[in-house]
Amino acid sequence: MNAEGHKKKAKEIKRSLEKLLPDTEGKHVVAIVELTYGIPQHLISYGMEKKHGRHLNTHVGLCKELRNLEEDKMAEIFETIDTFRHRR
Repeated sequence: MNAEGHKKKAKEIKRSLEKLLPDTEGKHVVAIVELTYGIPQHLISYGMEKKHGRHLNTHVGLCKELRNLEEDKMAEIFETIDTFRHRR
């Protein structure tokens, strides 16, 4: 997927997320967490492509690649999001 594809995908996911919110009864927690995780994943890929000319199409290895590109703060933020995802 190219940079613009990642940006478009993030917007699509955001629209889907908005349909599930608010979720006062907690019926869609898993879907909300996964969608919330997908948005920054795609936005990071978009930013990596724009700034560094390369990106990953998966979350696997994303933090390592961010660190290789000296984007340590972004790697730290994404790791925090990943931790929230695993704990739901």
